[in-house]
Amino acid sequence: MEETLKISYMNCDFCTAKNHCASCGGELAQALMQKPGIASAQVNIPDHSLRIAHSLDADALEDLLDGMGLLMG
Repeated sequence: MEETLKISYMNCDFCTAKNHCASCGGELAQALMQKPGIASAQVNIPDHSLRIAHSLDADALEDLLDGMGLLMG
């Protein structure tokens, strides 16, 4: 399934600047694609969106994203 989700909060563990730059979005997308069930991911920080292709059910996807510091809403 491919969908676009709205990011309401991002806990940036990828850098020390904590300014949520495009570089962090790319690193987060790469980290997501290493997870089982994730085929592709694009994080657009300025738009607060995540475009993701996955084979997970809604609860498993929410748990995965929450564990990575992303809140949708």
